[in-house]
Amino acid sequence: MPMELARLIEHLSDPTVYPVPTGKVRVHQTHISVVFVTDTFAYKIKKPVVLDFLDYSTLEKRRHWCEEEVRLNRRLAPGVYLGVVPIAEDGTTVQVEACGAVVEWAVKMHRLPDEASLASAVAHDQVSRDLIASLARRIAEFHRHAERSATLARFGRFDVVARNVRDNFQQSASRVGAIVSRAVVERIQALTEESLGRLRSLIEDRAAQGVPCDAHGDLRLDHVYLFPHSPAPDDIAIVDCIEFNSRFRAADPVADMAFLMMDLIRHGRRDLARSFRDAYFGYADDDQGGRLVPLYVSYRAAVRAKVNYVKSLESEVPSAERARAQTEARAHWLVALSELEEFQRRPGLVLVGGLPGTGKSTVARALANHAGFDLIRSDQVRKELAGAGGLARGDAAEGFAYGIYTPEWTERTYQECFDRAAAALFEGKRVLVDATFRVESHRRRFLDLATTWGVPAVLLICQADAALVKSRLEKRRDDVSDADWKIYLQAAQLWEPLGSRSEQLRQAIDTGRSDPRPLLQALGALRRHELWE
Repeated sequence: MPMELARLIEHLSDPTVYPVPTGKVRVHQTHISVVFVTDTFAYKIKKPVVLDFLDYSTLEKRRHWCEEEVRLNRRLAPGVYLGVVPIAEDGTTVQVEACGAVVEWAVKMHRLPDEASLASAVAHDQVSRDLIASLARRIAEFHRHAERSATLARFGRFDVVARNVRDNFQQSASRVGAIVSRAVVERIQALTEESLGRLRSLIEDRAAQGVPCDAHGDLRLDHVYLFPHSPAPDDIAIVDCIEFNSRFRAADPVADMAFLMMDLIRHGRRDLARSFRDAYFGYADDDQGGRLVPLYVSYRAAVRAKVNYVKSLESEVPSAERARAQTEARAHWLVALSELEEFQRRPGLVLVGGLPGTGKSTVARALANHAGFDLIRSDQVRKELAGAGGLARGDAAEGFAYGIYTPEWTERTYQECFDRAAAALFEGKRVLVDATFRVESHRRRFLDLATTWGVPAVLLICQADAALVKSRLEKRRDDVSDADWKIYLQAAQLWEPLGSRSEQLRQAIDTGRSDPRPLLQALGALRRHELWE
């Protein structure tokens, strides 16, 4: 007889119920499964849930889907999946891989080290283009040799694709407005329908040609493991494909590879996503599939938004994980929007920083007007918070640490700018923050905000010759900024070096001339980060 899920999770969190001695058991939950990680192995059970797209309602069905999971995942990770094992009741507790009355079935796998995952490599900036090319080759080869049939091809027909895409909106409708702005979802839906209409004939033609195959269906960064010192094919293991619904696994290969592209984008690495796309199509010999990439990347992002939304509602999931799931759902919706929008309308965050008098506010105003960004100016925000209003002068003449320029006031100002930026991103807007960004923690806070929200970020640092800066500051009149030459010298002395992430996203802007060159440099940086075309 099946056991109540919360009680079973409690039992399986106990190290003594496993056949091989282990230390602490780590527990990971998704919306449909629970994984228990011991020192040597991982055991995955399926939650007794029934959703629109799966049925795990009975013990017999869960065993069947465990067996399917092992069979299908041995295609890309043959050495990882060991089999399906029973969990049996033993008096007042349970035992894994034991005889007795079976209360649940589990997929048994070798434990894979967290640090070997592609997610970890991306987080630690340890991914080279050669590695991405090797991964693209492996996935292209998998797709080339994957099973194909008339039945599988039907899953790639337009009506099925359109149904899959539209289902995400219907199944997430109840949380629109809380997790994601209604304006964002409405824009995604309109752009999705436009894309479906434009690509309908191509999707149908590829299905008729038998291009769809029995793919993976869940190509995420944390499902890819890298073992560079092992010979191929053991150098790359790709785990955890979709087993529960052929409609979500069998698809056009572009819909499959788009999942990995989407996850790279979600983690702030659009550069790696582009490299993967280019390498994949080079190996796949597919000169039409590239046209489908934006639609399928957006679709995959919406899938993850839906999955995280479901997870955020499950009571057995710890509250901190539910909160993270909500954040992930929101970010994936913004990724879904970005991939369908024209570059110059995509949500994004631009920081324009630099020492006083370097022309950052001039560049910020010009860029905001030209490229459609909502402008947040820290000098104005500081005065609003202080109640000074208008162009009232502050206490900058006394230097840092006086009046409304104390560290406390500065932190309050940056926090207010941060909150306004977050509110604008929630609505899917393009946001530009004009501030000195002298302190690395301030830069990193905003850049992390962009990553958290799944939008591109750019850091523009304005620079000019000191003599020119002094001349500008001496001529400044009726400006909301109180900075003078004394403040410039203090700020220059206290300027903090850029960290690795800030350096990665930095573009120096030479503001020593009054011609259009600074704006053109800024637009070039936006173009490289796919925020301008």
